[in-house]
Parts: sequence; C-alpha cells; structure tokens
Amino acid sequence: MAGTSRMPIARALALLEAFGGAPAMQVRDLAAAAGLPKSSTVRLLAQLAEAGYVERLSRAAGWRATSRVLNLASGFGEGHLIVEAAMEPMRAFTRAHRWAVFLGLPQGEEMIVRFGTAADSPVALDPEVYNAPTPILLGALGQAWLAFCPEPEREEVIARLAQSRRASDRLARDRPDLDRILAAVRKRGYSITDEAARRIAWNVSRRVMEGRKRVTGLGVPILSDGRALGALSLRYFRTSLSDGEAARLYLEPMRNLARQIAGDVKSRQAG
Repeated sequence: MAGTSRMPIARALALLEAFGGAPAMQVRDLAAAAGLPKSSTVRLLAQLAEAGYVERLSRAAGWRATSRVLNLASGFGEGHLIVEAAMEPMRAFTRAHRWAVFLGLPQGEEMIVRFGTAADSPVALDPEVYNAPTPILLGALGQAWLAFCPEPEREEVIARLAQSRRASDRLARDRPDLDRILAAVRKRGYSITDEAARRIAWNVSRRVMEGRKRVTGLGVPILSDGRALGALSLRYFRTSLSDGEAARLYLEPMRNLARQIAGDVKSRQAG
C-alpha cells in the first residue's frame, strides 16, 4: 500500500523532469519523455497546474514549467550533488581496500566532512562522522583542496584565515612556510595530516578527537575543469603503514576514485 501511495508522486516528478530546459512542450511529447500514458499525463498536468508548478500556454504552444519548480531544488546545491556522486564509489573503494575514506568540502574557513565510509570498513577507528569540521591548513583534506584550487580562490581563503586567531589557522600568517607546504603537496600530488592537527581541539566530540589521534590521512583533490570541488582522505593506522607505503599502495586508487567522482558530478550537472 505504501509503495502504491508513492506512485502518483513519482509520476508527477517524472513529468516535471521531462520538461528539462524546454520552454514549452506538448502533452504527447511530455508523455513520451516521462514514460506515461497520455491520459495520466493530462491528469497530472492539471494537478500540477493547480499547485502552480506548470501552466498551459495554449493548445498550439502546449505546457511550460513555472519558476515555482525551482523551489523544489532551492536547498540542493553543488555540495549535495558531490556527496551523491561520491557515496557509492567511496563505499566500493572501502570494500576493495578496507580502509575508510572521507569526503571533505570547503565551507567558509573550514573543511567539512560530508561523508565517510567508516561504517563499511572492518578496520576503521574513526567514528562515522558527518558535518564535522577539520582545519584547512593542517588537515589532509584541507591541504589537498587548498593546494590545488585556483590561485585567486586560494589567496582569498588564506587572506581570511590570516585574520583568524585560531591556533589551527596560524600558518596563514607565515606565507613562506605555507607556500612551501602547498608546493610540496602539489609536487607529490597528495597531502598528509599535519601532526599539529591531532593536538587541536577542533570543535568536535571527544570520540572524534580520539579517533583522529590514532590515524593519518592521505588526501587527494577532486578536480574538474580547473576547479577543486573538494578532497578525499584515506585514513590509515599510523602503526600499520608509513606515509610512503600508504602513497605507494593507495595513491593511484585514490586518484582514480577522485576522477570517478568528478566525472559523475559532471554527468549529473549535464542532466
């Protein structure tokens, strides 16, 4: 019964999607694009028109979607799209390589962990965290993103961080040292969690902090058309792998994962 009650909603959404970017469409074309019978399409259009999502222009011109459709996606930005594109590839990576991976996206002066696969990893000590902040300048996620983002964006972020009084942002006021660190990240193609990051109480729970102290992150950027969309971090035990071993074993798989996510994001954006 529950599945049946959802069917009209699914059909209505399919019909709205069928409009795509077209300024107007005929009923027969909408029905074909949505995979619906013409009779159902006519009935759904009437209901959607009553709700204000579509309107009939004329018999000859057909129907168009109204600006109210934009409200359906008003809370759905690029960040949500990246998370959607990343979830299954990240889970597949962890099934193949065991270690947990985390997705970080920039938000203001922080990197925010938006998804992680600790729950899918048989060896993860990290708790499954969402929306947890991590330092841009000291964390593997933040350094990977900052090192590879376009220079104007990087300069803007560093300038904001230089005004901060937080211990985690102090490096922004030492440009020679910061530039050297970021140049090294770009040269080798990955970042490693700064030791100082483990000593900073970064507005997270004690459980999260304890998990971070036991692991190291190897970070790679998610690059698309000259932009750094975000970054991925593979978390491994400090006692199990050296940084060099982690890079030798997992850098290319991590880069492939980042490329897969970037490609999926572009496909989703294209429609």
